[in-house]
Amino acid sequence: MAAPLTFTSPLTILLASFYCTSCAFSFAPSSVPIASNNNSNNLYRSRSEATLLRAASDDNDNEDDEVILSESEDDWRTFRAKLVMGESSSSSSTTTATTTTTTDSSTDNTIIDDSDLDGIGALFSSETIQSTTSLSSGFTPLDPSQWAYDSGKVIEQGAVILGGVEQDFGFGLRQQYFHKAVILVLDHDENTFTKGIILNRPSDRMMEDDVNDGLEWRVWFGGDVQGLDSILPDIVCLHSLKSEEAKEASNQVMKDIQWTSFENAKKLVKKGIASGPEDFWLFAGYAGWGPKQLSGELERRSWYMCATDSQTLLKELARQSSGVDPRDAGLDTWELLMNMIGRGETANECSGNFDDLMLKEWGRGNLLEGYGGDVGVARNPLWGGSAGSFLEKMDGSSVDEKMKEAAEMALTEDVKAGTLLRGSSADRSPFLLQKQELHRSLLLVIAEDDKATVACMLNHPATKGCDPYGKGSTASLPLRYGGDFALKGQSPLIWLHCSEKLRIAGLGSSLSGQKGVYKCEQDKALEAIAIGQAENSDFLVISGVCVWPKLGGSLANEVRRGVFEVVPNEKVEQVIETLQTQTILTKDNFAKNIQISQDAWEKAVDPRRKTTSDKGTDVVLTTGIGEGFDEDDDTIVFNSDKKVSELADD
Repeated sequence: MAAPLTFTSPLTILLASFYCTSCAFSFAPSSVPIASNNNSNNLYRSRSEATLLRAASDDNDNEDDEVILSESEDDWRTFRAKLVMGESSSSSSTTTATTTTTTDSSTDNTIIDDSDLDGIGALFSSETIQSTTSLSSGFTPLDPSQWAYDSGKVIEQGAVILGGVEQDFGFGLRQQYFHKAVILVLDHDENTFTKGIILNRPSDRMMEDDVNDGLEWRVWFGGDVQGLDSILPDIVCLHSLKSEEAKEASNQVMKDIQWTSFENAKKLVKKGIASGPEDFWLFAGYAGWGPKQLSGELERRSWYMCATDSQTLLKELARQSSGVDPRDAGLDTWELLMNMIGRGETANECSGNFDDLMLKEWGRGNLLEGYGGDVGVARNPLWGGSAGSFLEKMDGSSVDEKMKEAAEMALTEDVKAGTLLRGSSADRSPFLLQKQELHRSLLLVIAEDDKATVACMLNHPATKGCDPYGKGSTASLPLRYGGDFALKGQSPLIWLHCSEKLRIAGLGSSLSGQKGVYKCEQDKALEAIAIGQAENSDFLVISGVCVWPKLGGSLANEVRRGVFEVVPNEKVEQVIETLQTQTILTKDNFAKNIQISQDAWEKAVDPRRKTTSDKGTDVVLTTGIGEGFDEDDDTIVFNSDKKVSELADD
């Protein structure tokens, strides 16, 4: 047996334990006295704890207590948590008034409590502490057996990463699954890689068992790397099985929590070592960080680091497994841990905000059975069903009627150069969760061949302008964001007009070969303006294009799916003239420019379509689950009073 380890100060022990994750020993599950010599409160201590810990103090001097530790199989994080709490309590006792009676420190007033198996109860006993106000604000118990505290910037295996809400840009528009995520670190090396799985994204989706007939495994979203939609998802099965064979087939993360492969989990069930899938939590995908990447994100307050005990995590996993709706996306778990580490006020301030609503919509689209595809089958990123299956699955009950109507009309329409499209008018925008710039966009096809379709957005003026008169002119044209790509070998700016006068003058060429939108060279346009043949307002100047490759899908397919709607030829000139009233974007005219964009989009509607719901219908809203609340109404964000159409516009 190894010799006991001796430290000279609880603070020294605390600092040393932060760096002992790879050591060959575990600290004892013993409670460190939190009372100083002039405040020796009674402490609860388990019998097993009393045999593992001896604390000696000298009442006649100010030297630090000497703590002697023995080897134990218990979780060293428990011991470190007690030290954190002990240091906080000792320091606060000098400034916080207490009503406890001071006793002679030479008298052993320790009360032995057999039910307090890990000794944590001593920290939260009513006889030890009169009020949690004397506790560290970053260390709050659920009950005597559970703990969590803010661990600063300490990243280690078994740590928990909580999604931050104080960074400049959150996860509302991109990667919504990281918003208020609770991530368990499975592996960490600062110089190579950090791997974690998201614990609070349970789904309704299932995986079949090819080893045990008739069994299905519930799938949790573990992260975006090799996740639910990957052809070969990375599967991790968490469990707390205690048999030696289960431990040998697994990798320990922390006390009572291990992970194994899906294949091993199925074999453990087959052998009867595990009773079934209910003994596991199956996660598809993971979150990954490169060398020192996570540390940099902590500096930007993108995350909070949390240390907690295994029982807190296991209880939350069990709770989420039993009837929690995936559309709530695990927000309760994040809020619980934020409160436990003393960040409850921060959590309350952002409850129900835009990012929360977007996360719930992500949950609806990715975690609910029937919305997503089968696990292990790549899905179309804009809809969520298998590519090419949209029309076959369209039955009117699970798909917005307007998208169905648009798809039916588009079957006879052709997408070619000169075609003007508008983003879907469906209540549930196909661009809610990603590619939001295409939401209610106006898109002009400028090139089409057998490899790709090239188009540019028309209704997004930028904060920069194009000055056709030279430097210092106040008559600049707004540059418009057209897309992320540029056409190789061509001018970076695209000049468009829809003027009958300029057509007659021969300025530019028709994109479609007929009347409609004309494209002209920049020098020709500038010359026409210089000689007074044209005015600034005759042109739309676009920077950038969007590209839809034909391989694996095309813009025409998106039209057939109802993602875009074809604008009738007779509406094109009216739409362009409306857009020409937009100006260079500023804070002062932002709302006006947005309104002009909306007006142009509404003018682009095909009169053959139903128009009664184009601007949305009145919906009787109820806040939360209660009388009149319809959980199946997907026009409202789950458990809220927010229309999805309004959320998309936001």
